Amino acid sequence: VGHTHRMRLWAVATLLGVVMAGSPKPHLVFLLADDQGWSNIGLNRPELIGDEVRKVVSEGVKLTNHRVFKFCSPTRSSFLSGRWPIHVNQENSATRQRYAGIPLNMTTISEKLSAAGYICHHFGKVFFGLCGCAVSVRECVSGTLTVFGSHTFVACHVQWHVGQATMAHIPVGRGFTSSLTYFNFGEDHFTQIRGGQAMFEEEIPAPSNCEGVDLWNTNKPAYGQNGTYGGYSFTKSAVAAIEAHDATKPLFLFVAFQNLHPPLQVPHEFVQKYPTELQTTINGMTTFLDESVGNVTRALKSTGLWDNTLVVYSSDNGGYLGNGGNSTPYRGGKFSDFDGGTRVPAWFAGGIVAPAMRGTELNTLVHIADWYATFCALGGCDSVDLRAKAAGLPPIDSQDLSGLITGANTTTPHAEMVLSALAPQGTSGPVTYFGSGEGIISGKWKLVTGVQLPGPFGSQTGHPQCGSASAFPSTAWGPSNPGVDCDCGAGCLFDIENDSIEAHNIASANPAVVARLQARLDVYRKGVYAPYRGDIEAAACEQVVTNGGYWGPWLPSPSPWPPAV
Repeated sequence: VGHTHRMRLWAVATLLGVVMAGSPKPHLVFLLADDQGWSNIGLNRPELIGDEVRKVVSEGVKLTNHRVFKFCSPTRSSFLSGRWPIHVNQENSATRQRYAGIPLNMTTISEKLSAAGYICHHFGKVFFGLCGCAVSVRECVSGTLTVFGSHTFVACHVQWHVGQATMAHIPVGRGFTSSLTYFNFGEDHFTQIRGGQAMFEEEIPAPSNCEGVDLWNTNKPAYGQNGTYGGYSFTKSAVAAIEAHDATKPLFLFVAFQNLHPPLQVPHEFVQKYPTELQTTINGMTTFLDESVGNVTRALKSTGLWDNTLVVYSSDNGGYLGNGGNSTPYRGGKFSDFDGGTRVPAWFAGGIVAPAMRGTELNTLVHIADWYATFCALGGCDSVDLRAKAAGLPPIDSQDLSGLITGANTTTPHAEMVLSALAPQGTSGPVTYFGSGEGIISGKWKLVTGVQLPGPFGSQTGHPQCGSASAFPSTAWGPSNPGVDCDCGAGCLFDIENDSIEAHNIASANPAVVARLQARLDVYRKGVYAPYRGDIEAAACEQVVTNGGYWGPWLPSPSPWPPAV
C-alpha cells in the first residue's frame, strides 16, 4: 500500500474510531435481497416476523430514500460497477447472450478491493453478464452458510445475474476468491434447476437441453451440491466464510439472496410461524431471509469481526406485484419507475458506524451505485476506473457516503439522479427493456415518463393515462391498487418531499419544471450505454449437456486477462 493509501486509511480509521487491531481496513459486507418490496420486511411492517433485522438496525442506520433500478440485473450491475444503470446495463438480457451484463473493461468493486488486499467471497445470485469483451456484461457469484434452529445444512449457492459467458465474467474472474452462485435470474429454490416454472425467457423459448442445474462452485459446476433449499446454502456458505476468515486481513463478503424471487417457495415451517391470516409463502420467505441476516450478523460478532465491520443491506428492486410483492404505501412495484419499484428497504450497521448515528433514520437520497466509491474510500482503493477510461466506457457515477457512516455529512451528494432513461432510437441493436418508462429526480421533483407496468411483458400501447390518486379506487397504494399499468406519456410530475406516495400528478401546474426535467432527460438519453448484447447462442445450452446437466460458461476467456484496474 502506497503512502497516499496509508494516509487515507489512517484518516478513515481515525474518523471512524476504528481500533487498529487485526485488519487496519474495515471488513465490508453487502447483503442484497431479491424482489423485497417496502412492506415485505418486518422493519417496515410490524405484523411480519423480523426481529433479527430490527435488532441490527437498532444498532445502525435505516435508509428511507435508497434508490435502485426497477428490476434486478441492472441493480446488481450498478452496485458492482459503481454506475447508474443507464451507464452500464438496463436490461435483463438472456443468459444465453454473450454480451449480457457488465463489460469486462469495467472494473468491479470486488476487483478494486481484491487489488487493495481484501479477501473477497460471493454467495448467491450473479446475473450480471456471461461472456467477455469490451461491451460484454459480467456477473458475480456468491454463496451463504447458516444454521437454522436444529437444522444444519452443507450445500450453498448465491445469485450472480451479471454475466457468465466466460470464466472472466463469473465471480472468480471478477476478484472473488470463492463463490457459490447461480447465473440465471430465477430457478427452483429446492432443486436449483433452471427451467419449467423458473424459465422466464417467455419471449424466446429455450430448447429442452437448456434445462439443467444452475449452481456453480467457484471454478466448476457444483456437482452434487444441489437439492437443498437455496437460502440454507447461501447463508451457510456466508457463515462458513466468516468463521474461516483470518481477522488480520480485510474481508469483502457479497451475499445476494434468492428470496423473495419467484418461484415462491420456502420450507413450510417458516409459513407456520404466522397466525392463519398471515400464513402466505411470501411471508415465510421474508422470515427466512430475516433469520439469514441474523445468522450472518451473529457470525460476525462471535468471531470478533463486527467491531471493525460495515454491513450494508438493500433490496434489488421493489415488490413483484402479483407474486407476493408489497411496496405499500408507495406507488407501483418491480418494473415501474414509481417509488414502489425504485425506493427499497435498506440500512447499514456495524462496529465502524459512529455511535451518534446508531439507531437513527436518514431520508438522504442515495443510490446503490454509491457503495462502490464508499467501499473504495474505506478500503483504501482509488475509485477511478482507469480500465474503463482506456476503453472509452462511461466513468463511475458513485459518490462516497462515508459521511453518513461517521455523521460528518448526511446531505445527499446528488443534485439529480437518473433512475432510468432510454437510448435514442437507432443508436444500438435490439434492446429488451421491460416497459418504456423513465424516471429522474431533481431536488424535490420527480418526473416519470412512458408506460409504467406491473409486470415484465405487458403491452406498450392502450394504457390509460397515469392519473392522480383520485382516479383510482383509493389514495392508499397497495398490492390490490398499485397505481400502475398506465401511461405517463411525456411526463408525470410529483413533489416527492410533500407527496412521497406520488398520488398527485402536478405536471399541468408546473410546465417549466416539466420542461427542465425533460431537457435533462434528453441529455442523459444521449449518454445511455446500450450496446447490442448479442444473439441467443445455442452453445450456451449445449454447454449444459457437456457439463452433465449443469449451467456454466460456454466461451473461452479473453487473453490476456485481466488488465490493470
